[in-house]
Amino acid sequence: MNVESRRTSRLDAWLRTPRALAIAIVAAALATGCAQQAARNDAAAMASPASPWAAPTSTVRWNDYACDLIARNQVGQFPALRTLAYTNLAINNAIVVARAKGLRPEGAASGAAATMLMFFFPKDEQVIAARLSGETAALGATGYRGDFSAGVEVGRATAADVVAWAKADRAAVAWTGTLPSDRALWSSRSQPAAPPLGPQLGAMRPFFLATAGEIRAAPPPALSSPEFKATLAEVRTISDGRTYEQVRIAQYWENLNGSFGAGAWNQVARDAISAHGLGEADSARVLALVHMAGFDANLASHESKYVYWVPRPTQVDPEIRLAIGVPNHPSYPSNHAIISGSVGRVLDAQFPDMHGRYYVMAREAGESRIYGGIHYRIDLDEGFRMADKLAQRVLEVGLPADRPFVPRGQ
Repeated sequence: MNVESRRTSRLDAWLRTPRALAIAIVAAALATGCAQQAARNDAAAMASPASPWAAPTSTVRWNDYACDLIARNQVGQFPALRTLAYTNLAINNAIVVARAKGLRPEGAASGAAATMLMFFFPKDEQVIAARLSGETAALGATGYRGDFSAGVEVGRATAADVVAWAKADRAAVAWTGTLPSDRALWSSRSQPAAPPLGPQLGAMRPFFLATAGEIRAAPPPALSSPEFKATLAEVRTISDGRTYEQVRIAQYWENLNGSFGAGAWNQVARDAISAHGLGEADSARVLALVHMAGFDANLASHESKYVYWVPRPTQVDPEIRLAIGVPNHPSYPSNHAIISGSVGRVLDAQFPDMHGRYYVMAREAGESRIYGGIHYRIDLDEGFRMADKLAQRVLEVGLPADRPFVPRGQ
């Protein structure tokens, strides 16, 4: 076989891999989306002097600022998700109330966002207040300034209800359970051993589910079963021959700094909002759906984790080499799979012209955990099944356009 034939053979083999198929889907989505978006932006530009691609809404700008605050304060994965979920719910609800009062949405969005961020970052209250004051002052003495200020007050009042819900969601309730004594079940891989992370999350109040256990994961296979041995063997095989691309993917999706995983998906959502030229109300609705879905996904995942206590791969096979750190909680199901899967499904429903681009991203986020050596295939499969159930619920319930959304959870 000559050099050219060998090159063609290798290319044909690569094109049959899942990674290549995912890239092809994304490329097709981008090409189609860009073609469709050009027409939408041309039409929007004719109707308004604003730049649709920039989507300079209060909602988008305050989300950008919220991610900055999260990054500066390094709050952690779940607090970042909780902050963005409640903040965007407050923005959405404030815009709904402002519309009913005949007010423009910008002031309501800003007032709600500022109020929520002061709640989550009390030490930054003065700088947050100064940012809101500067936004108001920049309007000068025009009549619009009065409308904006009235909207700010609506936003503050609406956000006060959301703050009350956040205070009562049981995030601060201490876990009273006990660690398993069975050596075959999960134990901390930290040195020295540390208490498990987030065991209380499953008892918190969700937004769309009745309880976090409503979509509990199916029982995992026994550690002695052929199915479990096969899923462990896959992790070991990847560990023994991990490629540069697998390392890159694992580390890209680790999201241990900046605004964490929630901030990464927030940026993806903001990019989609800007590319589609969405206005204030639609921007708020999309971001609220995305982060509230992610919040419920995290609760459901942790509820299942602390029912089954499945050990991490390195606990079962200490010879597995890691590309990333091991989170200090049980393995099954995968947080990345259910959170990213839920967010990806919700985003794809909001932007169907992207032809499934966001769920492709979610699948890669899930695969990254196997590449890193910290999850089994069974963790991903069950996480994505749970994500499908949750996303279906989120899209069925949605956010009402005529009244504020009230959490449905108990």
